[in-house]
Parts: sequence; structure tokens; C-alpha cells
Amino acid sequence: MMKLESFENLETISLSEIVYDTIEPLSDHCDISEYDNSHIEGVEGFQSKLETSEFVTDLEMSEGIADYLEKMDEIKYENWSKLSLAQKENVLNRIEQHIAAIEHRPALNVKLEEMEPRALGYQCNSKNKIALNALYVGENSRNSHKVVIDTIIHEGRHAYQHYNVDVKCVHESLAEVATWRENFSKSEFQYYNSTGQKIMIPFKDGKSYDVDYRLYYYQPVEIDARNFAQDVMNRLSERGVV
Repeated sequence: MMKLESFENLETISLSEIVYDTIEPLSDHCDISEYDNSHIEGVEGFQSKLETSEFVTDLEMSEGIADYLEKMDEIKYENWSKLSLAQKENVLNRIEQHIAAIEHRPALNVKLEEMEPRALGYQCNSKNKIALNALYVGENSRNSHKVVIDTIIHEGRHAYQHYNVDVKCVHESLAEVATWRENFSKSEFQYYNSTGQKIMIPFKDGKSYDVDYRLYYYQPVEIDARNFAQDVMNRLSERGVV
């Protein structure tokens, strides 16, 4: 297993999901040390960001991303499967640059890295990058093709969340941004970093269950990123792109 630095968000799948022709993206791991609370502004400072913001809706963004990917010949599976790893990395960087423009945020650099089989990728603000697992990018199966597209949209959404919280609010819902801000930063709500530990909770049936994955999976920022990416993927599926 590749040892990752503590501030990196790691998108993974559960061990039970590792079947190469049926793999699906589920979650990512992130250490709260990535988020520096010193730059978080007070309520007045946060609201001041809104005064000059141009709001963008999730509908506009999801449709814009789907429209772009539908027209991109290289991302179609029959063409994608013929590309080298270096060519795929170049295509993924172009996708991220276009998604970032649609989401009204700066683009991150997309890098391919060797990771353990459960890892799909991660987003790291401090290094200005999105990293994807070279294993899945290089694997020419339709399922891996879908996973790679889903993952880059998911990680881009995390970059969008950070931009709204840390730099400038362009999101349509201030309430959602406030929730993301709490999830990332406030001590009582801060981002839960699952490291695969077992957290056993007794239930009424007398048995104890591990809730570590649920604590991670159902955080507001993870629900939002997962749902946004799924919305785009549904559009692409309806259009026969994936």
C-alpha cells in the first residue's frame, strides 16, 4: 500500500467491492490537517464574499459538464481505450480545466499515481492537484472508464466546495456552503477522517456494529460530491457516453 501524506483526500472503495469488472467509487479519505482554520473568516467576512459573487446553479454546472464530455471524442470509450497512459493524463487535465471553468474556480493539476487497489484518487488543495490511481486509468474496461470519469468529477466538486468556503461564494445556496464550512472546519462538526479503524457501537439487538464507514460516508461534503457526480454520470448514461 502506498503511504500517503496526511493532508491528502483519498477516494477509496471498500474491500468487498474489489471486483475489477464491477468496481464502483464510494468514498474518500481526508485528514483535517489539510484545512488550515487560520484562514477561516468570521460571519461578516464570509458574507462580504457574497456581495460581488456571481452565483452558479448545480443544474447549470451538471448540464455544462455533461454537454462538454458528450462532445469530447477522446473520452468516448472506444477512443479512450486506445490512448496511452500519458495521453489519458493529458485528457484528464483538459477535463479538469473545463470543469473548473464551469464551476467558476481555479483548475487543479491532474496527476496519475500508483496507489493500492482500493484507492481511486484524492484531491489536495495544498499541492493544487487531483491525483487518480494509474491502475484504473490504465485499465481498459468500461467499468474502469466510468469510475475514472466519476472520480474526477467528484474530486472537482470537493475543489468547488473549498473554493466556496475559503475564497469566494459562487454557490446558489448559502445554507449549503455554511454546512460545508462547518464540516471542514468547526471542531464540533469537522471532517471525519476514516483510516479504516473499527468503531464498534452496540445496537438494540445486542450486537455491536462498525460505524466507521458510515461516519465518513454520510458527511455533508461527501454526500454533496457523490450526488453531484452521480447527477452528471446519469446525464452521460442517458446520452450513451458511459
